[in-house]
Amino acid sequence: MKNPVIRAVTGALALVSLGVCLIMAVLVFLGRVSETTFKTAFLAGSVLWFVFAIARGRREEGPSAGPPGA
Repeated sequence: MKNPVIRAVTGALALVSLGVCLIMAVLVFLGRVSETTFKTAFLAGSVLWFVFAIARGRREEGPSAGPPGA
């Protein structure tokens, strides 16, 4: 991704999604949320983390994309 703003936003959203997973694990351990709520939030956080992490790491490929030295 060439745009640094989009790269920063997707990176931040990936970290927030990961944070949701970690916070939900702590909350279920402390007995603050039910197991069903934990599973739903953890699933959503995990899926969003993968989406945003992949979006952040994705390279834009143009006509000059190719192996180096080719």
